[in-house]
Amino acid sequence: MMDFFAMMTLEQFGQIKLISSAGLLAVFWIWETWHPFFGWQSSGRVRHGLANLAIAVMNTLILGLIFGTATVGVAEWANHHQLGLLNWVPLPGSVQFGMALVLSDAWLYAWHRANHTIPLLWRFHRMHHSDTKMDVTTATRFHLGELSFAAVLRLGVIIALGLRIEHTLTYDLLVLASTQFHHADISLGRLDRWLRGVFVTPDMHKVHHSREFAETNSNYSTILSLWDRLAVSFRMRTEPKTIEFGLEDFREPDWQTIPGLWKTPFVKRPVPPSDRIK
Repeated sequence: MMDFFAMMTLEQFGQIKLISSAGLLAVFWIWETWHPFFGWQSSGRVRHGLANLAIAVMNTLILGLIFGTATVGVAEWANHHQLGLLNWVPLPGSVQFGMALVLSDAWLYAWHRANHTIPLLWRFHRMHHSDTKMDVTTATRFHLGELSFAAVLRLGVIIALGLRIEHTLTYDLLVLASTQFHHADISLGRLDRWLRGVFVTPDMHKVHHSREFAETNSNYSTILSLWDRLAVSFRMRTEPKTIEFGLEDFREPDWQTIPGLWKTPFVKRPVPPSDRIK
């Protein structure tokens, strides 16, 4: 896999990411259709999904133009100059590859938690949390502002950690698969309990999207559930079916439209209390 991504052009990776995204979306959409966990799937489901996906398409086009080449360039520059942790610590190739993925996941935990802690970041991130009917398309529902902040900071992370382009491309695909999986309106039954010992699962992430701030401020992990356990932010609800999604201040239908989604960061609303910076 390392050699496969190392030889891949940015255009080829974009094609693989697009095919993977569409394929996984179709799989989880069908799963939600046949075995939904909640009962809302027959009510405005297509309209809800199209709004989320329209936002995702616009974000992908804009961010690809701005940051696609920059990300590759920074990774190649850091590698050429042997900058960053993974370039300073001699490790076998496969171990280095695994460490790159783990460290990337740790960074994403920290970034996600910061989005719930820092008021400016929360303004943008709350668009993702305002979805009152979470399903697989919610995995794509992020504000351009949040993704732009993340993309800029990621350039610094690539240098600091010494990430190669094959590391970032592989991790991006894993994030894509994981987020679609744990946002989907599905249930794994008893398997969820065992799987979340290692990975983020649908029942675990449902708690994170609860309208209760104490639950919203938990379960920040993206792939490995380890980070929430280490940082004491892991939380479960005995009966996930009792969870209500969304945010109290953004429950009106207007906030679920494309204009409403774009406007979400620019109206004054409270930061989740338990994680607010004093």
